Formats: sequence, structure tokens, C-alpha cells
Amino acid sequence: MGYSKTAYGLLMLSMSLSYIAGTFACRWMLRRTSVHRTVGMAAILTLTGGVSMVALAYAGQGQRWFGAWAVMVPMYIFMIGHGVHQPCGQSGAVAPFPHRAGTASALNGFLMMLGAFFMGAWLSRHLDEPVFALAHGLLLWALIITGLAWTRVQRLGRPVLLKPAT
Repeated sequence: MGYSKTAYGLLMLSMSLSYIAGTFACRWMLRRTSVHRTVGMAAILTLTGGVSMVALAYAGQGQRWFGAWAVMVPMYIFMIGHGVHQPCGQSGAVAPFPHRAGTASALNGFLMMLGAFFMGAWLSRHLDEPVFALAHGLLLWALIITGLAWTRVQRLGRPVLLKPAT
């Protein structure tokens, strides 16, 4: 897009900061509501980021005005949602296995990196149109994450109340 290495690095930094802002929003929401409701609300951001990225990519096809901000604003929205989903997902993967938390965490990380590997392989074959490859990949994961957040997490993410010992 014609940006210098420094400008591009600053854009990447700002994207990381939006993820960090999402983690702070996660903590704030968890203090006020439940995990399943927090994840459900974050899914709105995730879906908004994915859909708006695709919409802007198609709206700006061949247009000169389609620049970094048309990519970055949807990415910021998506990354704030990711900043909520990631810690909730990590705690959900580890919590059922308190005696094997390290193993559960490692397996969760391995599965995420396996998904990243296959996504990277797919992206490498679609780089003839990099904005569309990014937009379609982001939309795919936004739909998957939102689908899981609004179905599985809503059914299985509620705390189990144990009966007190008498």
C-alpha cells in the first residue's frame, strides 16, 4: 500500500494495542457479567470486524481510496473481540483439567498453531489479491468464532453449581 517500513510497523503496533485493549475489556466485562455472556458480546465485535473487512474490500475494489484504514479499522474491531475470546478460551480449555493444566494449555496452543499453519498455507496460495485473501480469511474465522460463541459456549459455558456437602 506504499507505506514505509516504519509506518507499517506502527500500524502493526496499533493492531497489537487493540488486542491488549480487548484483554482489558474482557477483564472489565467478566467483573460485571458471566463468561458466556462476555464471549457472546465479544462475538458481535468479531463478526462486525470480519463482515466490514469483506464489505470494504469489495467496495474498494479498484478504487484509489481503499487504503490502510479500510483494512485497519475492521482489524481493530476484530482484534478487540479477539482480546476477549483468547483469555476466555484459554481459561475454558484449562479449567476442566486443574491437575493437568500445563498439558491442557500446551495442547490448546498446539491446536491454535496447527490452525495457523493451515491458514497460512491457504493464504500463501491466494496472495494474488492480498486484501481479498485477508478479508476472506478474517471472515472465515469470524464466522467460526461467532458460531461457537453463540452456540457451544452458550450451552456449555455456564458455570456448574455443585450441591453443598451436607
